[in-house]
Amino acid sequence: MIPPVDSSYLVFLGCAVGVPTLVVALLAWRLGGLRTPTDVAGVGALVLIAFGYTFVWDGYLIERGVWWYGNGVVTARVGVIPLGELAFFALQTALTGCWLHAIDPPVEPTRPATASARPVGLLVIAALELAGLVLSYTTAGYYLGYILLWGCPILGFLWVLGGPLVRRRRRSAAVAILVPTAYLWTIDRVAIGRGLWTISPTHSTGVAVAGLPVEEMVFFLVTNTLIVFGLLLYRWVIGRAERDGLVAGLVGLFPRGGGGAAAE
Repeated sequence: MIPPVDSSYLVFLGCAVGVPTLVVALLAWRLGGLRTPTDVAGVGALVLIAFGYTFVWDGYLIERGVWWYGNGVVTARVGVIPLGELAFFALQTALTGCWLHAIDPPVEPTRPATASARPVGLLVIAALELAGLVLSYTTAGYYLGYILLWGCPILGFLWVLGGPLVRRRRRSAAVAILVPTAYLWTIDRVAIGRGLWTISPTHSTGVAVAGLPVEEMVFFLVTNTLIVFGLLLYRWVIGRAERDGLVAGLVGLFPRGGGGAAAE
């Protein structure tokens, strides 16, 4: 790690993401959605997964100059990744995970009555993955392409396991995804405006909404979708395991043959 320089990134992160995460966690606890060890373990597990899956990808794009940080705003680095960036992996996951617990009642452990959502969703995800591959070979589409290449395989995996469940919970899932995504878009725009980080004009499309690059918008939408889908599946497996045993909980994840099946 390099010696400390300045705490601007961490201070901004603590105020803009850390404090809201604590507030949402308290709200979830108050509403009874984050009170058991398994609830906390689910969010904690997603934080660890976020670290593991994002670390190499994030470092690679930083080394390629896809984005960079303002002078004196980085406190320390682990490799090429700022300490604040690593903290952000955890805070975004915790914020979105706690928000889901706050707004969504416990998941019913029965299987959804139909699996027809799986093939349609997989076709959409496969098309996005292909688009990401094509974009990754272009200069202006490089960042957007790598977001899709990185996120779509896990999204497809989660959809294969839990597409019907997500479809059954689509309203609460949409709110769980879109509210933190809109908030993170806002603070990202503020951070870019303050010069905390800059998205490379060479490796991005130049398309922006209210000054926020479309790549950043897609990134937060994809990552929050992964968090919500993953946590919904986790809660479903835990609920099923508590009702029928661990084996039944795990076996219930795997698709059954046919276009539809009775809930169980």
